[in-house]
Amino acid sequence: MLNFITHRKMLVIAGVSLFVFLLGIWCLGVKTPAYAVFINGQKKFIVKDARTVDKALDEITKKQVGGRKNVELSSKVNLKRTFVKRDSLMAATQVEAELKKNLQFKMAAAAIVVNGKPIAYVNNEATAKKLLDKIKDENSQVEEGEKLITAKFVEKVQIEPTQVAIARVLSSKGAWNLITTGTACPEKYTIKEGDSLWSIARQHDMYVADILKANQLQEDDILDLDQEIVLIKCKPYINVVAKIEGSKTEAIPYQTKVITDRGASNSVNIKNQGADGEKQIAYVLSKRNGVIENREILSEKIIKQPTDRVVVKGTRVVNVASRGGSLGSGRLSWPAHGSISQYFSGRHSGIDIAGSAGSAVRAADSGTVVFAGRQGGYGNFIIINHGNGLVTRYAHCSSLNVSAGQSVASGQTIGTRGSTGRSTGPHLHFEVLANGRFVNPLNYLR
Repeated sequence: MLNFITHRKMLVIAGVSLFVFLLGIWCLGVKTPAYAVFINGQKKFIVKDARTVDKALDEITKKQVGGRKNVELSSKVNLKRTFVKRDSLMAATQVEAELKKNLQFKMAAAAIVVNGKPIAYVNNEATAKKLLDKIKDENSQVEEGEKLITAKFVEKVQIEPTQVAIARVLSSKGAWNLITTGTACPEKYTIKEGDSLWSIARQHDMYVADILKANQLQEDDILDLDQEIVLIKCKPYINVVAKIEGSKTEAIPYQTKVITDRGASNSVNIKNQGADGEKQIAYVLSKRNGVIENREILSEKIIKQPTDRVVVKGTRVVNVASRGGSLGSGRLSWPAHGSISQYFSGRHSGIDIAGSAGSAVRAADSGTVVFAGRQGGYGNFIIINHGNGLVTRYAHCSSLNVSAGQSVASGQTIGTRGSTGRSTGPHLHFEVLANGRFVNPLNYLR
């Protein structure tokens, strides 16, 4: 009986051993020992050999650090032993690329902090200081005869040392764009023939004022062919205000006086050509981000008085006023067809009427042409005196159909629209002067 029991136990033990052995064989055939790779606590992939991960880490670190002492791996990488099916293993050739996607390196950097908020990160404090100095300098430029009194940031600006991911560290150019426009990669546009600020703004659904602000331009600045400008609604993180003192000589425009000579018939003669005067002024400018916001005149000294331009007209010329002769009605007709591309403002002495080159420019009212010719930035330029202190001026004409001394009727073609002088495209710059002062043409046009 005892032998039977012993024999039975041995059979059971042998059976269990065989089962365990067969199970082991099965497991070995289906699964294989491996390493699960965890980055910052999250399982990313599985490899056969831990040395594959170590080697890839060394290569990536070497490339990222590149001899710099201020760069280090910020991600935590852990390996855990496991058993997996062979088709779950990542190929050794893919390990480095997969690690690159998930690893982060940090570096010692300098944060430019505006009103307590980090705005941009650059390599070091010296780079940050140089950038801030450049922003201040670029926005406080002075011209000949001017002196910078103060230039300062509107916001509280600080430089602070920090540790930050390498991807967040900007180049000097990228940081400049971000701080001055609100984005590190602003859209750029290259000026082409026929472009104007108005046409560019309309094409990109912007306001002219936005383009001027983003590029530190004035309304009367010339745009050059192939010049690159920024197209963005500028929202700088740092604003610069500057106070500038200066003195310079300015012209005093001459006035035109019209004398009626009852003894002359059907004639217009220029008795005196007229000449601008000169005055020396001292002033203080207030600039914000390089754009003049206010100019205060401190003193003014007349150096030379202007000489009036005197035009003598015969009475017969005056008598045709009822038919559109030399004396105007005081109400003005539109001098050209088209849309207004730039309005009258404190920095723009008239309105710009956009339209096709070569289209007609017409006298806004009857009067006498006191000037027709080339004049500096105005290009081909016409001035008409309508009497009673009212004068109209037409700039950038392509061609002129009248001459000085000629009487014109309201609506008469006096020239064609063009882009001569300081102009970026065909348009008519139209000005109205009342008693020697620039006024808004829209208040006179009917």
